[in-house]
Amino acid sequence: MNPLLTELTVQKNTENIDWNEVKDLFLRTDMVTYETSLHQKAFENSTKVIFVYHEKRLIGCGRLLSDFAYQSVIYDIAVDNDFQGKGIGKMIVGLLLEGEDDKNILLNAIPGKEAFYQKIGFKRAKTGMCRLLNEESAIERGFID
Repeated sequence: MNPLLTELTVQKNTENIDWNEVKDLFLRTDMVTYETSLHQKAFENSTKVIFVYHEKRLIGCGRLLSDFAYQSVIYDIAVDNDFQGKGIGKMIVGLLLEGEDDKNILLNAIPGKEAFYQKIGFKRAKTGMCRLLNEESAIERGFID
C-alpha cells in the first residue's frame, strides 16, 4: 500500500466543508466549475460524498447519486495534480462504489482521463448522450463533437 494513503483523512459527509476549497480543487484539476453555492448544493444532494485531505488541505473529492434500485452515477472525481498517480482517485472511486455491487454504475470522464477509469474496471459506453448547459465550452474541452 502507498504510505501516503495512511497520511490522508477521509470525510464521508458535507459537514464543515469549505466550498471555496472544493471550487479551487476543481479549478486546479481543469474540472468544470460553477458558482460555489451550486457545488455545495450538488454535493449536499448526493447519495454519497468523499472528501480527502492531506495535512488539512483538500486534495480530492467525488460524489455518487443512486436511485437505490439499479442505477448509480459518479460525478466530480477530482484529485489535486500534485497527488495524482498515487492511488487517491482509485480510493475515492472505491469508497463511492461500496455497497453498489447490485447497480449499474455510470460516469463521465474528463477527456484524457478515460484510461484511469478503464484500469479500475469501467468500460467505454457507445451510446452515451447528453444535453449540456454550455455546449460551446463542452466542444472546446473535447466532451462532445
